[in-house]
Amino acid sequence: MCPIDSSEITLPASYARALLRAVEEQGHDSAAFAAVDGVSVHELASAQSVPASLFGRLYKRAILLLEDETLGMASGGRVPNGTFRMMCLCVIHCESIGGILTRVGEFLDICKGATLKPSVTVDKLGTVQVGFGLIDASDDRTLDDILTADGPLRVRMSLFVWYNLFSWFAGTELALSRITFNFPAPANSESWQRMFNCPLVFDSPQSALEFPAGLLNIANVQSEASLNIFLRSAPYRLIVPYHRQHTLRDRVLALFGDDFSSAMPNATSIAATLNLSVSTLRRQLGDEGTSFQSLKDECRYTAALRYLGSSDLSLNEIARLLGFDDASAFFRAFKRWSGTTPAAYRRALDQYPA
Repeated sequence: MCPIDSSEITLPASYARALLRAVEEQGHDSAAFAAVDGVSVHELASAQSVPASLFGRLYKRAILLLEDETLGMASGGRVPNGTFRMMCLCVIHCESIGGILTRVGEFLDICKGATLKPSVTVDKLGTVQVGFGLIDASDDRTLDDILTADGPLRVRMSLFVWYNLFSWFAGTELALSRITFNFPAPANSESWQRMFNCPLVFDSPQSALEFPAGLLNIANVQSEASLNIFLRSAPYRLIVPYHRQHTLRDRVLALFGDDFSSAMPNATSIAATLNLSVSTLRRQLGDEGTSFQSLKDECRYTAALRYLGSSDLSLNEIARLLGFDDASAFFRAFKRWSGTTPAAYRRALDQYPA
């Protein structure tokens, strides 16, 4: 079993427990679902935190399993898989954050599934408020009906994901004035404070992100090339954005994502995404005691161990999932990483199960 405690970036274990409840509520075996990533639901029940990378993998698989990209967010309905990617492609060439916000709303207006979208207002003082708006005015439910039914945690997650998405387009952590919620403060409001790192106001007229005047004019610094890297590591990058991570190593690992079936991003593209030169990227990684190639190997080795724990995958299938041209290349790499062969490692797992 993968250990729940980890030295890497962590998230509250309640996130993972809520995710598994959603899987169970849709008629699936949550224990079997979690076991694919080596997670024991018994161990998770008492855990305080989980590795963010583990939660990202669980979240991504749950989205695919339940065929709903709004999992955990306030939406008022299901959104088919692939919608987020198409939305990002639709807005990637907008010049400013204001243009992105407008086009996101226009895109969601014609999509099937969700009945909520980001809604932007600007008050007399110029404060920008990004709250919730209705997509389908013919829906019998009011905005309050939908948000009440979805509940505070989904409202919070929606605002958190929107904030991280818009910050990614801006290439920096956008400065929040405050966040308002139209419900009473929860018992664990301190954890909400840490999540957003700005003043929170409860029992407000609406739930919304509030930004200083000028947000709408901030430039979109992203491109289709950087978007392709971003999408590889979603939804992890929307849960733990790279600008909040403490080391360059963590930021690079986040950009690699966990889909290795196609070519991994090279040092040039990663450096461009991080606004660094390739030489600076390599030098700073060296200062942290690692290298770009070592991090690529670490990602694939971690994934290999995870895949080898699943008896449903053949060694040839694992090689393909890891992006190797043939199984022999995978065998040589795994022997170099671990000192043993994939087959021997799998036999040891069968002999000494965790």
